[in-house]
Amino acid sequence: MGRIRQSFCMMSNIFREERRDKRVIMGFILGVALFGYWMFFFLRYVQETGEPVNVLETFIVIGHHYKNMLFLVLGWLLVIADAPFIKGNIYFILYRSSRKSWNLGMLFYIMLQAFLFTACIALVSVAVSSIWGFWGAMWSSPVYHLAMDRTNQLGVKYNITFPWENVMQSMAAPQAFALTFLFLWLYFVFLGVLLYVCNLFLKEIFGALIVFGVQLSGYLMQQDGYGGVSLMARAMPGYSIDGAGGEWKSALLFVGLITFLALASLWLAGRVDFKDMAEGQ
Repeated sequence: MGRIRQSFCMMSNIFREERRDKRVIMGFILGVALFGYWMFFFLRYVQETGEPVNVLETFIVIGHHYKNMLFLVLGWLLVIADAPFIKGNIYFILYRSSRKSWNLGMLFYIMLQAFLFTACIALVSVAVSSIWGFWGAMWSSPVYHLAMDRTNQLGVKYNITFPWENVMQSMAAPQAFALTFLFLWLYFVFLGVLLYVCNLFLKEIFGALIVFGVQLSGYLMQQDGYGGVSLMARAMPGYSIDGAGGEWKSALLFVGLITFLALASLWLAGRVDFKDMAEGQ
């Protein structure tokens, strides 16, 4: 328990040090702005239909839009661009605790920051949608028509798509909202931990390139019809919902990847040269 307490204290210190960091603030603003760009097209479509939508549906629809998923990650990577968060007092911290505790604290920070980043986007989408929306479990008529737009006429006209009839058939809007939130959070955690691990043994530019490579390859595979092997596509529940629990297999996939990377970070943290990293910072 002592190590866990130390890790939480180090996580809290990182939050205190970065809460006024312009890079982190700009990352949150960029994430909301990128999400809001596609939200504008969806709400314009809703407004022209003249019918209300469930306030939760905006987050669900935009969270399943592949172009949003491609660019939304930019805001998140800006938030955690400073990984592995080496500060000038690193030796004092390691002397007072241990490398394992420090590493665990950094992982806790990434997970909680990813949750806050996802929650910020979700709250903004709900707040804006409340102007045109209603609360409840029902799906709205505009989203139903968007899901049934098999000829993509609405997609071309309004620059927004939601070809996920399976999502509407399998669950109510609040369940889809929660699942979309969970998958987006897991994907952000995965990318954050991947960047952290890469930066432990590579120069920061290479870690960023690897993460961008994973993101871009996922987008290209999704565009070529290989959504089942695209991690970016797997971050959208609609690709996995099959009536047989496929969505939980995708969730377990991300949990497994995050666990593997966390174990790798534990091994790397015991071997990294903090002196060189501190000088690089």
